[in-house]
Amino acid sequence: MTLTELGRRFTMTPAVCFVSTTGNDQDPYDLVGRVKSKPQLEEMGAEQLANSVIYQDMAYDVIDGFIGEPLPP
Repeated sequence: MTLTELGRRFTMTPAVCFVSTTGNDQDPYDLVGRVKSKPQLEEMGAEQLANSVIYQDMAYDVIDGFIGEPLPP
């Protein structure tokens, strides 16, 4: 991705933002508020189903997005 007004290029990686636990349960894995890339989810053994991620014994509500990493100028 290129931001022409800044003259910068970025690599974009699909990711999710953990918004809340499903059912307002406690967050024993401290994931709420964090962003994880799709490869990181796979490494963790987490499974995404639509707008939810299942990790261990917990279900989380997530928002799909991207992580942008700047490329050298």
